[in-house]
Amino acid sequence: MKKLLMILGVAASAVACNQQTPTTVSNTASAPSIAYINNDTLSMHYKYAEDRNKEFRAQYEKAGKDLQVRIQKLQNEIVNFQKRAQAGLMSQNQIQKKQQELAKKEQELAIMKQSQEQGLMAENADILMEVKNRVKAHVDSVSEADNYSLVLGYDEATSTLIWSMPQVKDITWEVLEGLNAEYEKEAASKETEEKK
Repeated sequence: MKKLLMILGVAASAVACNQQTPTTVSNTASAPSIAYINNDTLSMHYKYAEDRNKEFRAQYEKAGKDLQVRIQKLQNEIVNFQKRAQAGLMSQNQIQKKQQELAKKEQELAIMKQSQEQGLMAENADILMEVKNRVKAHVDSVSEADNYSLVLGYDEATSTLIWSMPQVKDITWEVLEGLNAEYEKEAASKETEEKK
């Protein structure tokens, strides 16, 4: 922000130095319009993102439970095998075959777990990109409608925006209300379609 203000200051100084006769600044030439958005507020209150995250958490939990059931089933099979082998109910050949079978099942389970984790990570990345694209599209339309030259985003953890001039407008809630209205309209339309 300091760099931007410094650049604007240098540009204003250069324009002032190049003027040959002292004149008043014309009201017809407007200064760049700048706004900012609090990303923390946006991420906490954007209903579409909330809903998508709930869906993802449910999917994540279901996948975790399914995997846990499979792990438990394999552990029970291993325990039963060990009991039968120790009781002398299996031949050496049967023991070797069962060990190979259990090792293969363990390996398949590890591959399935890794694949599941990668799939969930990709799904989460898709959700984040989808949310980002929706926010950007809405901010683009707000910027065009309100003629903003620059829209900054900040969050509390990594913010470099400490202070701004009163002319710099906080459009966080305006953008958030617009995003939520778009999502509610989309959800209502989808619900109407499903009822048909």
